[in-house]
Amino acid sequence: MRRVTEYDWWTWCRRNLLWPVALPLGLAAMAASLLVLTAGPATAARVPSGRLAPPSQPYTVEFGLGAPVIEASTAFVVDADTGVVLYSNHPDVERAMASCTKIMTALVAVQHGALSQTVTIGADAAALVNPDNSYMGVSQGEKLTLDDLLYGLLLPSGNDAAVAIADAIGGNQAQFVAMMNQEAAALGLTHTHFADPHGLDAPRHYTTARDLTELAVVALHNPTIAKIAATLHHAIPPSATHKGFFLTNYNSLLPGARTPYPGAIGFKPGNTGDAGWCEAFAARRDGHLVIGVVLNDPTWTQRNIDMHALLDWGFAQLNVPPAG
Repeated sequence: MRRVTEYDWWTWCRRNLLWPVALPLGLAAMAASLLVLTAGPATAARVPSGRLAPPSQPYTVEFGLGAPVIEASTAFVVDADTGVVLYSNHPDVERAMASCTKIMTALVAVQHGALSQTVTIGADAAALVNPDNSYMGVSQGEKLTLDDLLYGLLLPSGNDAAVAIADAIGGNQAQFVAMMNQEAAALGLTHTHFADPHGLDAPRHYTTARDLTELAVVALHNPTIAKIAATLHHAIPPSATHKGFFLTNYNSLLPGARTPYPGAIGFKPGNTGDAGWCEAFAARRDGHLVIGVVLNDPTWTQRNIDMHALLDWGFAQLNVPPAG
């Protein structure tokens, strides 16, 4: 059966896009007061340890008067500059994460590799260039830099790029996945386990909305990853060792994308049968960086509606006025 990718839904989604209803401004002050009582102190520490400020109580349902009702099975949103929890709904339920996996693939790659290093594409990576995968489009024997492959990993969500990176940095996929799990343990992501570098449905490959948000916070504070995640289009000119590539970001929130959100700077969407439609997302407005995750939304359209609503809610709790 053909795997559905982000690109396959482009025409359908344009015709069926819905937008969230604006949140009532009159509830913002009341919700902000409630947040102070429930989400912990606004001066909580976060990076570089990767651990967000622990909430004063375990959140298991939507909280805050007027908080948006979403269709994702689980969600988590934080002020990434303080660690304060802005929204939480079943944040520790373990679920498949699809291509959101590639956030960790990118983080391990930049930690252990050099952007200028040359990577020779193997048969295992090239084999993923087929209609059942999202791909960059590499061919066996081509030579590209790690920097090129990171664009292919994070923009078109290339499963081929993920395998090429894993082979180059870890020696093989299994060793690279072990490095991914070591990094997850170092970051304290106790409800996360990786089985591959790309996120195709596999046993024992899962995360939670809280864990994935914490990973996204750390990854977006890496300048290389942040720059790539915020890029809508990227061209790699042909060379003597590889063909040319023109890559487009599947993140629909970026400026110029399909459903842009004011101040969006990334991060990584995904979709598989087990994972549903999921995404780690981020936006910066009025000096505040809000990062969140939705897992297992039922459709592409609903995922975008949920993310817009959660970002609106998060910025409202920080007293950031709605974008004009």
